[in-house]
Amino acid sequence: MQNINHKIYTRNVLMSTGEFTQEAVIENGQNKIYESAPQGLTLGQNEASLLAIDKGNDISFLNTKEILNLSQAEFDVLISSKLISQLTTSLSLAFLKYSSSSNGFTDDKLYEYIASSNKTNISFPYGIFNILNGGMHAGSRLEFCEFMIIPKASSINENIRIASEVYLDLRRILENDLGIEHTLVGREGGFAPNISDVEYAILLIKKAINVRNTNKCDIAIDIAANNLSRRIGEDNSSFEYLIKGKGYSSQEFVVYLESLLKKFPEITYLEDPFHEEDIGAWKELKTKIGDRVLIVGDDLIVTNIKYLEKYKDSINACILKINQVGTFTDLIKAYHFCIKNNIKTIISQRSGETDSDIISHVAVGLGSNYIKAGAPARERIIKYNSLLRIYDNK
Repeated sequence: MQNINHKIYTRNVLMSTGEFTQEAVIENGQNKIYESAPQGLTLGQNEASLLAIDKGNDISFLNTKEILNLSQAEFDVLISSKLISQLTTSLSLAFLKYSSSSNGFTDDKLYEYIASSNKTNISFPYGIFNILNGGMHAGSRLEFCEFMIIPKASSINENIRIASEVYLDLRRILENDLGIEHTLVGREGGFAPNISDVEYAILLIKKAINVRNTNKCDIAIDIAANNLSRRIGEDNSSFEYLIKGKGYSSQEFVVYLESLLKKFPEITYLEDPFHEEDIGAWKELKTKIGDRVLIVGDDLIVTNIKYLEKYKDSINACILKINQVGTFTDLIKAYHFCIKNNIKTIISQRSGETDSDIISHVAVGLGSNYIKAGAPARERIIKYNSLLRIYDNK
């Protein structure tokens, strides 16, 4: 890579929540490359943003003539040793785009650079589309956080079309059955009707699927169980899960989830079904249903290879979010571990998102099994439109 006089700096930009986040800019001659860091609301206890609070935000050490000659891994090690994770996320992704450009790849071919530099095969992921919100992502009484669909067509463009149709059909159903006030949306663009019954939410989604897309979608649920559980027992080592005011022990919640899946066999995906420290329950559920349902670690794993190694027997699929672990290099380590251990990969957004489409390029370039990017509406269309353009130009 040639090194022209450069400047690296950050600026504040807005997220979908109305809050500000950090955007890193690499200015090299006439070329300006930038990337921003999203932020989540529901956080795993071991996310980088919670662990790196003793690090700083002074990036002046990056403005040396040698910095742009570093490899991605060298750059990421350097910044993660000195800076907080929101800064390292935006800097790492900006450096990824700079490296792609320096190696002759245009902006719309970033996914090709990602595949080339990481020795992965380009392929299009299945989309996991948020269409109904609960938990901390909505103001309703619904405990589970996200109710999603996974269209099963063979192409990403067809799956995005199906998701759009189901989303719009759900809106009509909510307005007709419950009233227009139930069509307000949550943090990720899914509808947030003021309901409290999990099974009713699933029935609404099934009804929407059956309007135009019968048998074309699976159903996915992010339980985000950290937020509906509490510690119990004399030593606080046990957990209780609260659904509509009723408490379930870990064993009882396993039975509850089994019965839910028996009633709704369309559910093929459960994310964070238990508190991240309730490992016995994770393992039991995987043993019982892991042959037919994705048991997905998000808060449990936080995109960190350390926790993948520790909990690989508790999951068969893993959420991968760059800002959970702080750098693109660390996400790649987690990704390769998943591939080696037959764990499905899900490149994911955060609930507080920016106008970046980089996760679409990451998902395609790495050949991820899935991408989770919110509702097929509002600011989330940035990711989906990027996938459509990549598909059109492939």
